[in-house]
Amino acid sequence: MRNIKANISVGFSETQEPVMENNSVERMDDGSFTLILDSQNEFNIDHLENALLQTSYPALLAVLFEHLEQAVPTSRKRLPRFVQSGRLKTKTIIH
Repeated sequence: MRNIKANISVGFSETQEPVMENNSVERMDDGSFTLILDSQNEFNIDHLENALLQTSYPALLAVLFEHLEQAVPTSRKRLPRFVQSGRLKTKTIIH
């Protein structure tokens, strides 16, 4: 039996990209999730914390779903019900 290693990387960086509408999270081509905040929120702890939570949750779900799909490729019956029902699917843009 193999062990499972979980890892995550989180950070903030400056950008010239426009602020995202409705604080929506976008999945990037590399599988990461991004949310661009207005510069006025740079020191607002509530907005910064919310941005981290909004971007990490869909990333966690995506990794969990991908792992379960790979771990049980032949028998979806062994997957938890919330995965079987499709409730764990991720979308490109999450509101």
